[in-house]
Amino acid sequence: MSDNESMHSEDEDQQFQPSLDISALPVVVKNRVKALKKLQFETVKAESDYYKEIHALDVKYQKLYDAINVKRTGVIKGEHEPAGDEIDWPSDEEDEDAEKKPEDLANDVEKLTLKDYDENTKGIPKFWLHTLKNANEEALMGLIEPHDEPILEHLTDITVSLNEPKNTGFTLTFHFSPNPYFTNPTLTKEYELRDGPDPESPLEYDGPEIFRCKGCKIEWKEGKDMTQKTVKIKTIKSRKGAKGSPEKAVTKEIPADSFFTFFSPPDVPEDPKAEVSDDNRAVLAIDFDVGFAIKEKIITRAVLYFTGDLFEDDDEFEDCDTEEEDDEDDEEGEK
Repeated sequence: MSDNESMHSEDEDQQFQPSLDISALPVVVKNRVKALKKLQFETVKAESDYYKEIHALDVKYQKLYDAINVKRTGVIKGEHEPAGDEIDWPSDEEDEDAEKKPEDLANDVEKLTLKDYDENTKGIPKFWLHTLKNANEEALMGLIEPHDEPILEHLTDITVSLNEPKNTGFTLTFHFSPNPYFTNPTLTKEYELRDGPDPESPLEYDGPEIFRCKGCKIEWKEGKDMTQKTVKIKTIKSRKGAKGSPEKAVTKEIPADSFFTFFSPPDVPEDPKAEVSDDNRAVLAIDFDVGFAIKEKIITRAVLYFTGDLFEDDDEFEDCDTEEEDDEDDEEGEK
């Protein structure tokens, strides 16, 4: 760790101290500060009303998004074959292909021969698997493990429903085709929102916030639970001279990393004053971020995650950063 990083870490560990000791102010000034806080609370109430109107718009437009996404699902599942104006969309690859020689195009066709995809392919197989894999680091905090992928091949859609009329939460529904792993046709994750100021700290209001979530029970088929793994504790040796009593392994189930732990989050007590462990707080913080990302980014921009288009601009920025770093290194080397 560099000296700068060490100093930065020490600064973070120190508790924040305001530049002015408010408790030492004269009473008359303290009263003016109280008046400012009361005015701030008026701003909070206005902001709360603003978000209520935004939610009404969200509900209105979610119905439009849902109708569009039904069409998207039809294409993905192969229930509808797009044609004509539906496929009139230019792509960078087509522009590049127009400039290539026939022999180059032949080589590209060889490279693009993928398992599961040919001219007789129905729909877009494994669309959501590839979408989530591409979003894994950027939006899902790396939750997807390699052993989850065969299950996610059976994921056919992800939908969201908003609570109404009040903005009290939303539900994510993951739709699966029949598969050898569990019997549930859908898996759900419900998020509860606090749509107004927290009575305990009203001036900290910064819009609706997730404060609790609830998963669902996955009906795993025997031996298919990806959220658990079996480990051997010890081996009981056979007794000397005993017939028919071979060595016996003692095993136990322990939690395993898996995307499907997403559906069994830690419980949050109904009592807002109840203690939540630091470990559970950390898990819930990640969970809330992932749930919000699925709702706001993955469902709405699924095709851009599937193709990787969403990351192209990021790559350009990374290239710029690398060039700047190289230039700085060259300048330092010349000194």
